[in-house]
Amino acid sequence: MALGFGSKKTATPAAAEPTYNNSTLLSSDEKHGDPMLDNGYGYDAEKNENSGDRKMSRVGAPLATVGSDDDSAISVGKQMELESSNAIKYRTCSWQKTAALLFSEYICLAIMSFPYSYSVLGLVPGLILTVVMAALVLYTSLVLWEFCLRHPEVRDVCDLGQMLFYNWRWVWYATAVMFLLNNTFIQGLHVLTGAKYLNTMTNHSVCTIGFSAIMTVISFVCSLPRTFDTLSKLATLSAIFTFISVMLAIIFAAIEAHPANYQPEFDPKTGFGGDPIVLVVPTAGTTFVSGMNAFLNISYTFIGQITLPSFIAEMKNPADFPKALWAVTIAEIIVFSLAGGIIYGYTGTQYNTAPAFGSLGNELYKKVSFSFMIPTLIFLGVLYASVSARFIFFRIFEGTRHKGNHTVVGWASWAGILALTWILAFIIAEVIPFFSDLLSLMSSLFDSFFGFIFWGVAYFRMREADYGPGWWRRRGIRGMWGFALNWFIILCGIFMLGVGTYASVDSIKLNYASHLVGSAFSCANNDNKPLSRTGLYDLHLANGGKMVPFAGYEMPVQYSDLSVGESHKWTREKASLFDVGHMVQQVFWGPKATEFLESITPSSISSLAPHRSTLSCLLHPETGGIVDDTVITRLTGGLTDAFYVVTNAACREKDGAYFTEQLTSFTSKPNSDISENLPKTNTAVPVSWQKLENQGLIALQGPLSAEVLQNALSSTSVINLKELYFGQSVYITLAVPSSSSPSPPLLCSRGGYTGEDGFEISIPPYATEHVTRILLDSAGPEKLRLAGLGARDSLRLEAGMCLYGHDLDDTTTPVEAGLGWIVSKERRVAKGFHGAERICEQLATKKQGGKGPGRRRVGLIVNGAPAREGAEIMAIGAEEGEEKVVGRVTSGCPSPTLEKNIAMGYVESGWHSAGTKLTVKVRGKKREAEVVKMPFVASRYWKQAVGTAPG
Repeated sequence: MALGFGSKKTATPAAAEPTYNNSTLLSSDEKHGDPMLDNGYGYDAEKNENSGDRKMSRVGAPLATVGSDDDSAISVGKQMELESSNAIKYRTCSWQKTAALLFSEYICLAIMSFPYSYSVLGLVPGLILTVVMAALVLYTSLVLWEFCLRHPEVRDVCDLGQMLFYNWRWVWYATAVMFLLNNTFIQGLHVLTGAKYLNTMTNHSVCTIGFSAIMTVISFVCSLPRTFDTLSKLATLSAIFTFISVMLAIIFAAIEAHPANYQPEFDPKTGFGGDPIVLVVPTAGTTFVSGMNAFLNISYTFIGQITLPSFIAEMKNPADFPKALWAVTIAEIIVFSLAGGIIYGYTGTQYNTAPAFGSLGNELYKKVSFSFMIPTLIFLGVLYASVSARFIFFRIFEGTRHKGNHTVVGWASWAGILALTWILAFIIAEVIPFFSDLLSLMSSLFDSFFGFIFWGVAYFRMREADYGPGWWRRRGIRGMWGFALNWFIILCGIFMLGVGTYASVDSIKLNYASHLVGSAFSCANNDNKPLSRTGLYDLHLANGGKMVPFAGYEMPVQYSDLSVGESHKWTREKASLFDVGHMVQQVFWGPKATEFLESITPSSISSLAPHRSTLSCLLHPETGGIVDDTVITRLTGGLTDAFYVVTNAACREKDGAYFTEQLTSFTSKPNSDISENLPKTNTAVPVSWQKLENQGLIALQGPLSAEVLQNALSSTSVINLKELYFGQSVYITLAVPSSSSPSPPLLCSRGGYTGEDGFEISIPPYATEHVTRILLDSAGPEKLRLAGLGARDSLRLEAGMCLYGHDLDDTTTPVEAGLGWIVSKERRVAKGFHGAERICEQLATKKQGGKGPGRRRVGLIVNGAPAREGAEIMAIGAEEGEEKVVGRVTSGCPSPTLEKNIAMGYVESGWHSAGTKLTVKVRGKKREAEVVKMPFVASRYWKQAVGTAPG
């Protein structure tokens, strides 16, 4: 019985180099008809030497293969002979078909992120890194191939992992878990990417969940072929379409006049505008984090060795695999470098996006080029699904007729396994609220092993099997070179495992802290529109801001000088400056502006004095559900009523459509007296509305904020901030260093979102960064620091304030949200606002015949782990021992101030009183919780009723 391979030549190794072969030689009968042996397979990863001079010893005993003898387990010829009479033959792929599979795996959408990586790394380092990574992956893939040639019973990376680590069975199970998770997450990624494409092309005509389901079904159908030989035909089409897509993007970027979002004049304050800027090397101030992300982006595109053992296992002549590998590597270097370099050259650092389709200014160009990428979006997920399915299928049906023939059981099982993988991919992608971050985490964990560590270990195991202990000394310079190179490869994997995992985990934590995570089964639009930037984007980068996507903008979640927790405490003790320029600022004016705003909100707008503000809610007609929460400030009164209105960035499109619809309805009411009541000499329209596009908005918050602002005022701002109270506003100017002229007038409102004393300052677009720097420089870092979304979210939660989309939504009324106080007494009587009947019914006392709301927003202190959005709130029911769900958490985090876990959520009425004991299900475990009054941390607003500084 044969246990391994020898070389075709029978030259005896030198005495100084004994052969450490774990097996005996195959007999001549066993060699006959085996293509691998007939063609020779001796390949040295350091040198492509003559196959006959190459020792090809096994590293261990053959793996047990269910339903086959040892011969078939290790002989390609035997495997082909055994399946020769089957209707479905697996070892049928030529190197050309394998090349098609490799092309479809590597030449994919990720190419279009290379321009972005080059913009961060610089063009020259980016191109060098592209070539280096291609060479490194080529080398490790050749090592992998050599290992598979020595052990032809290897069917996938799980078998290979077990053999690498001394046939330890637990390694097989651990590798299998990583293998299946990796593949399923990649399937999920392509489900969401396909949904994103459909959203982009149809302007979000269907709920995103529906698009995801469509992509899942299409992908499942395309996955049904059982052999790679058949899939290679689809792979060829996928590769062709991808090449066309990339070429079109390159051509369109070159021929169009300007990239997307082009501005003729360069603004050094924002880094926007002007002709595209191409960096040869990284710009000064590029952070380690941004550079590492660009490096990992390039690295992950090349790493795909996890599928290679499965491909090799279905080749009829595995010795030809390097032909496919070299062809793909050369194509990768050419296509990746050209696409990245040329598109970056035409879009520059200012205008490029990832993927680069978003950089195209012509919408038709963008949609046409992106459309050719669709087969790849589908097929790459299909390829990984097929690899996972055959892993499971072969283990179930090895040695049975169902594996190689058209049986009902075989096909039903194959389809069922595929369906299961796609359903899991769909669910995981839709349910996990931080899916993209978790995918990055998986890449860091798995690619470190499957891209680097495994193959360094494989090299060492093979060389030791060939030449024994101390082989690297015995083989001279070649051995030392191989030893050093493969230790470097292993260390690269360890580096990626450590740094990549840390960055991914940190990103998840920050996104949770900042409420940047999505929600399960969200219909929200996930299209490919490029992210916007506020006027302070350049300032954020210069101060080490970690930029994340938020509400369609690139916003800082934190800065390099303080952690999120430290920034939170700094705000409570000193002063912090937040960029809130992503918020939508707008003005309504006209003789009927007050009447209009009172029709869509429940607040008493008419009672607002000039330069006074109120929190309010935009309401849906009939239901009284909250469209968005808003702050309304009256600027002037009389026939020229004008109001400054701030709404949420995440609701920008929704609110815009709402205002347009409501204004149209308001001004076209039948029998309306709007026009008749206008003075004959007034030609103004009843209500006008204008968005203040690109207007800056900063929030100065904390107990030292008044001192900081007072010291920065110009001599022309004759105002004592001690006389400006919470909810009031005034126009101010700041002193400009080295200039006799002050800043432009700035609308300054006292208030904020942290529970601390503070101010929100609206700034003209051209002066946003200048004004912000004046405040930072005049106060100094000992009093004032920049703060990001992370601290802002934990501060607002301690203050008991709502975040729209989490604690408020279209189905929630102000009364349910604990905002009944915004409905003034006179409006409860007069009504006349959207949803008045339902809201006033909820506000009515029992004596007035009211029943109150069915649910209420409450604050919770939770023991143990922090409760996050979606966690179930449980209570003991009427029957003893019966526990029921009475609500859900909408926001939650550890409180840096209280050092307790706090949460906000909705519970059924009757369970909302302070002191009520409840439980919250956190990660499957029940945690004790207690209802408490909000705010969790006492607010310190500067109020006229107090008249003295808080604290």
